[in-house]
Amino acid sequence: MTGSSHELSLKKKRELDRSIKSFKTWLCKIKKLPQGTSDSIVIFPRPTSADWIMKVDGSEVRFNSYITSRCSFDCFRLVVLHECFHLFVQHLPNKEDAKMFRDDFGPGFMQLFDVEADYYTAMFFKEVEHVSLVEMFDLYREVGKIFADPTIRQPKLARFIGSILSIANAYFKNPRAKQTTKENELYLPNVSNILTEETIHVFLLTKNHFAYGKIKIGIHDFVRIRECYTASDVIGRREYVEELLAFASKALQMEIPQLIHRGVYALPSVTPIRSRSVGQS
Repeated sequence: MTGSSHELSLKKKRELDRSIKSFKTWLCKIKKLPQGTSDSIVIFPRPTSADWIMKVDGSEVRFNSYITSRCSFDCFRLVVLHECFHLFVQHLPNKEDAKMFRDDFGPGFMQLFDVEADYYTAMFFKEVEHVSLVEMFDLYREVGKIFADPTIRQPKLARFIGSILSIANAYFKNPRAKQTTKENELYLPNVSNILTEETIHVFLLTKNHFAYGKIKIGIHDFVRIRECYTASDVIGRREYVEELLAFASKALQMEIPQLIHRGVYALPSVTPIRSRSVGQS
């Protein structure tokens, strides 16, 4: 199924093309890509409901804008730049390549690749476009609405939690738009122990080494973050962001900076299903 109602305007296509080039320039600046990396030819074909966002054929990169009828342009940019990180840095241009990688090395490494792509896309938005953590998590709510999964698949949930912790950790340490990527910490959690131990086991990737750790999280906290993953469309914008911030603060054992706290109150507070404050037990 195709339709012009899902197609980007010429102005938006040019803006997205500039964002992709800016993202690549930034990746070269932080040494994730070598200088002089050639640009790709970006093409926006007629949108289709087929299950793909990006397809690569040689130097041509096609982006399917079908989901733009259900999300903001900034949300779509976030998704596109995530895919670009897979292409530019991780060399996984198409779904077939990701599947082969997962078959070769297991789902855990693919989850880690996704967390890394989420992290660096968020850091680009932070450092280049000065997007706050509140705004970033608000975009994540939109992403959740588009890619909502009625079934809770543990690897997908673990990837979501890993991305939230990795991004929040960078913002909590430096909430303003400054360089944070030199000391990145990427979290890949395993949530299978939550019911028996009330802990999440974590594989931690830092700039210089790997590490293993445990995060103390209660079942109630886990249920609430799981609700954010599965039901972002029925949770108010402010409530959703507050839930993610509270979970990250407790898991990382870090205080939420006041600058981030203040940003939460700029969001509308609408809770269709429940009305309760963050931290209520």
